Amino acid sequence: MQRRSSLKKILLAAGTGLILPGINANAFSLPISNMRAPGPFYLFTKVLQWLSLSEVPETVKTLGFEGIDLPVRKNGFFDKDELSKKLPAIVSASDRLGLSRPVLTTDMNVGQMDQMDEFLRILAGEGIKDYRMGYLSFASKDIIEELKRLNGEMRKLAELHAKHGVTGHYQNHAGKRIGGSVWEIYHLLEGINPDHIGVQFDLRHSQVEGYQSYENVFHLISDQIRSFDLKDFVWGNPTNKKDQPVNVPLGKGQVDFQLLLEHKGFTGKLPKILHVEYDLGGAEHGDASPTMGKKEILSAIEKDVIAYRQMMP
Repeated sequence: MQRRSSLKKILLAAGTGLILPGINANAFSLPISNMRAPGPFYLFTKVLQWLSLSEVPETVKTLGFEGIDLPVRKNGFFDKDELSKKLPAIVSASDRLGLSRPVLTTDMNVGQMDQMDEFLRILAGEGIKDYRMGYLSFASKDIIEELKRLNGEMRKLAELHAKHGVTGHYQNHAGKRIGGSVWEIYHLLEGINPDHIGVQFDLRHSQVEGYQSYENVFHLISDQIRSFDLKDFVWGNPTNKKDQPVNVPLGKGQVDFQLLLEHKGFTGKLPKILHVEYDLGGAEHGDASPTMGKKEILSAIEKDVIAYRQMMP
């Protein structure tokens, strides 16, 4: 009880869109919670793993979000083995607070085919329709042949998703894993109904990898998109004379968020998920004991919420 009371005091100190340090609430013609922007708007709660799981729903609601993206994996709030035990309470709390049904971020993919039927059964039983899949890596340099092989496995997995009425989302993520280039996801999911397995489109990562061609890949897989990640970056040059992407607060970087407004699902009902990945004393990496103060972390997240509502119609 004492911990919960302390959290409420921190939330009040951080502000509820009204008294943020450095933010003039009088600058807005409407209360922050009433500023219009496309929903449902989720928080990827890796940044809140310093909280107890029971505190997450109310915190997310207070910060101005409409849903929880919950990490259910080895470095998350809990792993898939505890799904049946811990997920119902989060779903119940979300319903009680008027939040959208949670989405999950997991390690689950074709490598766990023997566990997938039970995993999807549990999600469907809790009314959860969307989750992010785990990443795949190339095992050889024969890129096209490997994508063809994996496409066959993903088609089988898509049949399980159809059986349970759950959509798997594969995220494009800069780097060498499958999906660093959005073209790889296009081949990975070719011929698969995106309502069974679709794309979690990350514009930040597509701009890092695509630089001047990110609009092309956005249009390439537009029909396959079933959720959106929101984050921002700038090009930096720390020490090694080589440009690198540096994560920054939403709206402070180079991501072309207006491009997303071309997608009917963005202004419609597809999940929009805020990822807070700039320096917050380790909270951005899921640290349970970040070096930055809790008030400062919550204030930073709320500023991103304000930025999102300001940027969008």
